[in-house]
Amino acid sequence: MSVNHYLLPISDDELASVLRTPEEIRALVERRSADVQGLGEDGVAIVTLTAESDDDPLAFIRTGAPDEVSGWVGRYAEEGGRCVECEVDMGYGPASYYRNVFLWEVARKLTSITADAFAANYDPDWLEENHVYPAGWHDPGRKETLIESFVLYRACIVAAAKSGQHLLVWCA
Repeated sequence: MSVNHYLLPISDDELASVLRTPEEIRALVERRSADVQGLGEDGVAIVTLTAESDDDPLAFIRTGAPDEVSGWVGRYAEEGGRCVECEVDMGYGPASYYRNVFLWEVARKLTSITADAFAANYDPDWLEENHVYPAGWHDPGRKETLIESFVLYRACIVAAAKSGQHLLVWCA
């Protein structure tokens, strides 16, 4: 089983709707399926190769963001590292949302990272030695797949920021 990340830019009205009625997220995702960007298993590696620390806004799909600009869709609670409530499970927990003001911060940082610059940081030995999910970094075509995922990720976030949209992120 793999942990795949998905991104969906959404409007003010769509965000308000899923925050008001969290179970509506599934219908929204289905209705807007053509706009969902799948990163496959590459989300963690993209963060690892772009974020300078867990506090870096570029780490948001792994570490979240400040409460004033993000949150869970539906009630979600953990105790002792275990999930005790997940109102709307999207596969591996709830979806999170990130408001446009935060996406602008992420987009500003991403615009300086080109696909070529990202590719230049690809070090399969380092990725394997540091156990970056999902492994297999020496496999044929793995670098190209990761770069393609980065290009989709970058384009999705930059476009959402510029168009005034927010972002839903979930793992399945």
